[in-house]
Amino acid sequence: MGRSTDPKNQARSRAGHHSLPDLHVVAVIVTFDRPELLSHCIQALLRQDRLPNDILIVDNGSNPPASAPFSGGAPITVLRRSAGFGPASAYRFGIDAAIGRAADHVWLMDDDAAPAQDDCLSRLLATASVENAAITSPLVVDIDHTERLAFPMRIRGRTMFHTHELADVARVRGFAHLFNGALIAASAFETVGLPDERLVIRGDEVDFMLRVRRAGLLVVTDCRTQFLHPGSGPEIHPILGGRFYAVVPPDPLKRAYQFRNRGWIFSRHGMLLWLLADHVRYACWFILNAHDPAGYAEWLRYTWRGVLGQLGQLHPGRASGARKIDEVVL
Repeated sequence: MGRSTDPKNQARSRAGHHSLPDLHVVAVIVTFDRPELLSHCIQALLRQDRLPNDILIVDNGSNPPASAPFSGGAPITVLRRSAGFGPASAYRFGIDAAIGRAADHVWLMDDDAAPAQDDCLSRLLATASVENAAITSPLVVDIDHTERLAFPMRIRGRTMFHTHELADVARVRGFAHLFNGALIAASAFETVGLPDERLVIRGDEVDFMLRVRRAGLLVVTDCRTQFLHPGSGPEIHPILGGRFYAVVPPDPLKRAYQFRNRGWIFSRHGMLLWLLADHVRYACWFILNAHDPAGYAEWLRYTWRGVLGQLGQLHPGRASGARKIDEVVL
């Protein structure tokens, strides 16, 4: 039988052509001024039965600078920047550094996340190989209430909040919550590029996943593998008795970027029905539930800045200052 000429099949083949024993995996941790969380995350990585080949810590401007509290088992490198540029930019920089170290897969996470199992990486690698997946993500579980998902998942036409609702689901294809524990083939970055650093704080992971899917690459959530992360419960608000949900971060800066970047993603990826649904969703929440018409006006203003492609800074002081990179190998 001749080789398939289907571009989607060819793209998926590029994502998983290495044999498991030869894979070079680089873990990338993005941190900012949270040394205790960083320490916990690194400890969990060093307990893995299959260690990453390298661990890169991207310090996004901590004061004092971050340091790696452990060594041994895997080389640990701290990449420091003189000022915070936002998580999207930090992930972009870390991924680029990992690829520069000849990574076959990049394992991405925040400093407040950690694998729940000591065989998390080996499970993800096995699933990536079996599925021939470009992105293989664990199930992201609330670190304080492990029976709950850190972020709800909409499957089979309904929104799920608890792990027991996925008890009979081994894998979810076509969707994943990034970047908390996501294992991404380096070939995926070669195909679709790096995360968009203009999407500060929110939405960079959604845009990246949609780009990967558009390229015909496979995205998989392995529901038998778990990663711990703080839950998003305070941001999730039910509408019409829980038929729908609105995401409204309590922090004003996160809220502004959430609304604007979501509007931009819907516009960029042709998701106009989603944009229309959001107009109804947030009108219901702000006007009928929260009795906050000014909040709805804020949602409209920021959402349409995104729809119109206005991706300038919403908090100029946060990303000011010259960019400086220092590397310390521990």
